[in-house]
Amino acid sequence: MGKRTVFLDQQPTSLPNKRPKLEGNSFNADGKLIQSSKDLRRLLVFQQDSASALRQNIQTFKGFLDSILYGDESSNRPANLSILLEYLRSTLPGSGDSSSLPLTEVIQTWSFAAQTNHDGLLSAVPAVLALLLKTISTSIDFRECGVQLCHALLQKEQVRLFDRGLTANKSKERLISPCLRLLNEITTFNGGSSARKVYQQRAVTFKRLDIFLSIGNQPPPKVDAYKTRASIRSIALQYVLSNLRFQDQATKGDILSHTKLIRAIFNGISEDPRALIFDVLDSLKKSVILDNSLRRKYKSMLLSEWTLSQIVRLYDYQEAAKTEESNTTVAEFAHEFLLFVCTTNDRGVLVDQNDWYPPGTEILTKPKDNDPLLLDIDQIDTRDKYTSRVPVRNTALASFMQGLRPWANSYHRILALAILNAAPELVADYFFKKRTFSFEPKLSATWIGYSAFLFTSVQLPLPSTRYDWPPPVSIVLESILPQPLNQKSLTRCINHKAGFVSFVAVRLLLVAFQKVERLLSLWTTRQDERWAKACLQLLAGFRQRCPELKYVITASRSISEDHVMSREALLRLIAMYYKITPQLALNEKYDISSLLVNSLKQAFPTEGGTLDQSMRFLELDHLLEIARRTPDMSWWHKSESIHLSPFTTVLRLHVSQIGTRRDNIWSLLRSLIREYSILQHETSNLSLNALVVSLTELEGWKASSAVYSFLDNCLLRLVRKSIHYHGELDKIAKSLSIGNFGQNMDSPVSLLFVVIMEQWSFLQEACDKAELTNVTEWLTRYLEYSVYIGENVTMLGAIKSRILGFSNIDLHEVEPERTIGRSFLRVIPKELRRLLEEHDICVTNDDKTRSSISDQAPITKSEVVLEHLKPPEEPEDHSGLGRWTNKPVLDAVEDGDVGELVLCLSSKHEEIRKQALVNIRVLASKLETSEYVEWQQLYLLLEEVVDSAKDIILTKQLPSVAGVIATRAVMVLNDPLHFMYPKVNKFLNRSPNWEIAKLPSYWVDKVFLHPPADDDSHQREVQWVVDTLIDGLQTAEDMELYRRGNIFERLLSFAASPTITSNTLEKIMHLFYRCSFVEGSSTLITRCGLISWVQARLMHGDRHQAFCEILIQRIYETCDKNSMLVWSDGCIARAVDDITT
Repeated sequence: MGKRTVFLDQQPTSLPNKRPKLEGNSFNADGKLIQSSKDLRRLLVFQQDSASALRQNIQTFKGFLDSILYGDESSNRPANLSILLEYLRSTLPGSGDSSSLPLTEVIQTWSFAAQTNHDGLLSAVPAVLALLLKTISTSIDFRECGVQLCHALLQKEQVRLFDRGLTANKSKERLISPCLRLLNEITTFNGGSSARKVYQQRAVTFKRLDIFLSIGNQPPPKVDAYKTRASIRSIALQYVLSNLRFQDQATKGDILSHTKLIRAIFNGISEDPRALIFDVLDSLKKSVILDNSLRRKYKSMLLSEWTLSQIVRLYDYQEAAKTEESNTTVAEFAHEFLLFVCTTNDRGVLVDQNDWYPPGTEILTKPKDNDPLLLDIDQIDTRDKYTSRVPVRNTALASFMQGLRPWANSYHRILALAILNAAPELVADYFFKKRTFSFEPKLSATWIGYSAFLFTSVQLPLPSTRYDWPPPVSIVLESILPQPLNQKSLTRCINHKAGFVSFVAVRLLLVAFQKVERLLSLWTTRQDERWAKACLQLLAGFRQRCPELKYVITASRSISEDHVMSREALLRLIAMYYKITPQLALNEKYDISSLLVNSLKQAFPTEGGTLDQSMRFLELDHLLEIARRTPDMSWWHKSESIHLSPFTTVLRLHVSQIGTRRDNIWSLLRSLIREYSILQHETSNLSLNALVVSLTELEGWKASSAVYSFLDNCLLRLVRKSIHYHGELDKIAKSLSIGNFGQNMDSPVSLLFVVIMEQWSFLQEACDKAELTNVTEWLTRYLEYSVYIGENVTMLGAIKSRILGFSNIDLHEVEPERTIGRSFLRVIPKELRRLLEEHDICVTNDDKTRSSISDQAPITKSEVVLEHLKPPEEPEDHSGLGRWTNKPVLDAVEDGDVGELVLCLSSKHEEIRKQALVNIRVLASKLETSEYVEWQQLYLLLEEVVDSAKDIILTKQLPSVAGVIATRAVMVLNDPLHFMYPKVNKFLNRSPNWEIAKLPSYWVDKVFLHPPADDDSHQREVQWVVDTLIDGLQTAEDMELYRRGNIFERLLSFAASPTITSNTLEKIMHLFYRCSFVEGSSTLITRCGLISWVQARLMHGDRHQAFCEILIQRIYETCDKNSMLVWSDGCIARAVDDITT
């Protein structure tokens, strides 16, 4: 062994004589050089009468070994090795001598020291034996000698000598340390060949090991003790690590099962020297954690919660500086170790888990047909089961995480996030148990650290969905908005006077909204009622934790113009409210029009590229998203500041290709065009494409402000007087049919051209020649691009002829009517062709040829989803009977509980109907004393329902359409701004009871044939009625009610209206499809002529061809085919074959 130094502050006043430094030579007892094995034999002869001489000889032998171990090739090291080898071989017993031992003289000296209690020899002999094994362990020539020596030292007599040293008082370190060193060398010699024998003598060799590991836990001295003199703890640790390194799996498991030993290893590890800590963690990782043959339970015994907490204390380890050998600090090394063991499966800590599914839920499975033994998950509601605690599989990690302080230490935060990412089941458990830590706004270092941890925890990725049913929503919510982020604390943070606190809260809500959006997009792809229910529960729970939108709006209004990032974040958050939780957003009054106008005004900068300008574009994107989802947005109100309506300004922004995301603006323009039927949408190419290309700068021409002013004026007039312009278009079509018999009148034409034709004369009076020329150029381009996309050439020619009749400027001498297409297609510049291709406009010389684009392609059969059109089954539990009693009236109305109660009147069970009638009367009586604002209208509605149903339900169920109308009326009355509010109130005031048989025809007549309450709500009213008819058609009796009211004939007539939207047409087809489930197929064929109606639509190239084919096939399959054969003499079957093939 190397020389030991004494601590500087513990040096005695008089030092003993220092051993002379050996220069590669050693001296025997006579003072002569050791030059042969005989000299060594004479040196180590046992002399019982002289203990001091024995000790001196042992020290001389130690010096001889030092010269070999620490000498170099220039000294006498090779010669000394040869001498030592010869000596050791000479001491080996013969092949037949089992009683002799190698190094008998040295072992006798050790035994003599034990008998005479000579502490000096008791310390020197095992020390020199340990040094001897360490010296010869590096040479293969000494292997046999060393193995025999190890075996001899582990015999019964010599084990007693170990016991003598290991049982010494713990203050006598000089007796204990050599024995531990010798045992360590025996364990490691020859690759651990004697390790098993060492453990077999564990009654002695492992005796008091936990006590030795506890020695030396005092504060470390000024000089690093590991570099000066190894303590008993250091030697004992090396001994334990050597056993873990070289023992077999069963022995290692037995060692690890000793709890006291493991606790002693880690108790006070934060006070150990730096190099020793590295050695402990590295050895445990390689010898235990990465040992795949070792059973996991033993690894868990090593890496318990208490062990991990002791390793975490190394994060605060104080060290002077990084060493030259390694640039890694103790904290970094401990952090890498903890990350590995806590985030890797089957390494002792982290066990397999099911992410958001608690233990026990994996036994649930989808029920199979005719198998009553399997559990039906639809009968299990886990929504509110896990609200305060949740069972987890990783209990050790769960307890360990509670001791981390992620708000105060970056290593703690990284480790906690890594654990939560590896085991998502721990997220809910962690925050359920952290209720004491509040997120109340305090601008302190602790609050900032905690908010950073919460922000990154919400940002954790979504785990995979392991099963066919959704996880408990309460557990999912903890991963989106943990319990510290409740509505009260978030509201206070948003309204805090410190801008940083408000900004942090807004950013937290943003990442939460984005996570909800991703989760809903995944769950909605599951075509299962359970997932749909889970989505609703998730949104309901999320809304309860989010602040009310009014506080966010207040914060956005109070923010300074200088805080661009905060303002942008607030607008983004408001947009997410409208996108994800429209129920919360639409309850607030938010005037978006003025903000949008101001933002649009700033969207045309003189200089670009600055940070403020980029942030303005982001704000504009958010405002457009909000405006798109706000029903009160005035898209057609012309502003004084920009002199254009918001729609036209957005269109101009899109054409200018400035800053904003064009896909968002494009989808917004498309939706508005479709909603207000401004342009035709029957051609495969969008007419909006033609309009945008016509306004795009090309070949030196650029649309002036006069173009946009004229276009804006035309659009406003079209929105306000669409029926008038439909009439004008019909007049033009009739005149062309008379004057040009046989011309193609099937192609559509946008109504915008009719408005342009009407307003052209007024434009000539208001504009100068330059402006008129610019507008004329635009109109010429727009006309020819409309021809390209497939609009009716004859109609466009007629409209152009009328414009030419009172135009002061020739439209490029373009011939009217059919020659318009040929003249425009003579020469197409390359730049124009590229622009047309970018907007998916295909140029063709045949107006009958139609190009296709992806977003307007005909719907294919694979895209048609009709499972939801089957009438729903009546619930067996009828929970709607009593659910309303546990809530205030307002909550019962908004949650749909009142509507479910009314629907119970349509139950097939008489007892349910009677009980529902009684409960409705009780609810009506409670309304008078409730705080519900709209109680009078709701009271009137409920009383009318009772009067209308009390006699019917005694013999049969109330028709479903009556219950659906009442249910929908409840929701309308709850919102005075609803577009159906005036008509529902008018309906309630007409009579104290309802004529059930006339209900469907009443609503069809009042909506389809009467003007809407608002100018722009006609299509929404129509869709409301059609949705009501679909939900109300559930039985054959409902079908008969619709037939008597001529509902289907009226819908077929309305479907031919030019103002009908694609969405409304699809809903009407959905109603026909539902008829096939309630014995209505034969009625649609014989009485309504549905097949002829479908044939007429398909002849005109209906984009819903795939749905029409599916509809006809379903109707024919469910009708009475024998009756149809007799009634039509086989014509129906042939017509169906022609449609579906």
